[in-house]
Amino acid sequence: MIEIENLNLSFKNKPLLQNITFTLEDKKSLAIMGKSGSGKSLLVKSLLKLLNQDYKLDAKKFRIDNFDVLNLKEKELRKLRSFAALVLQDAHLSLYPYLDIGELFHIVLKTHTNLNKALRKQKAFYYLDLLGLKNLDLIWHSYPYQLSVGMARRISFALALVSEPKYLICDEINSSLDKENEEKIIRLLYELKDKINLIFITHNLKMIYDLSDELLILHQGLISQKISKNDFFKEENEYTKAFWSFYARG
Repeated sequence: MIEIENLNLSFKNKPLLQNITFTLEDKKSLAIMGKSGSGKSLLVKSLLKLLNQDYKLDAKKFRIDNFDVLNLKEKELRKLRSFAALVLQDAHLSLYPYLDIGELFHIVLKTHTNLNKALRKQKAFYYLDLLGLKNLDLIWHSYPYQLSVGMARRISFALALVSEPKYLICDEINSSLDKENEEKIIRLLYELKDKINLIFITHNLKMIYDLSDELLILHQGLISQKISKNDFFKEENEYTKAFWSFYARG
């Protein structure tokens, strides 16, 4: 369960997020929407405190499960991040450039499981195959710079899922994916959504409909609306009517 009350984020005294308040119950999914620059990516990174020291983060309440996030030391933060995985929009940023893909999977699985080397590879191949990747032995020995953007994106998803996190946080799920692979990821996340907490940034209406329970709409660093998926699709308010009108125009 995530409980956030009056979260604020600033960069060198410039406010970026203000008075962010929301609760996400266990096994519920939250879609985050908003225009470019509204603070969506900053919010998901703030959840795991993945911001450098020039950023100042404070809140009246900031809890993920039993963790008081603001007061966690580095060792406790690593423990939190062991069951909360973040998939960045730029997949290559999440893949360490000097390690091949196989070594990246070994590091993740050695950290979070007691599997031996053979079973770690077997589990990694299961998720890579699930995400539609081929020539897995070749990928296993490849470095990030040798991968297409779409391949790197799917591998970053596999790295996030392989440790079976309780929380999966995604910045633009369908970024850099063709339609076929986008559908594969939507289906996979749909199968997982009743087992995990999914938090994702998107403007894709199908993803919102298929995957979310609630929506958080940001505008200039503030929450413009927190609304259930059902209410969002009823077009009962000014923002959602404008949103639908925009997409109807193509």
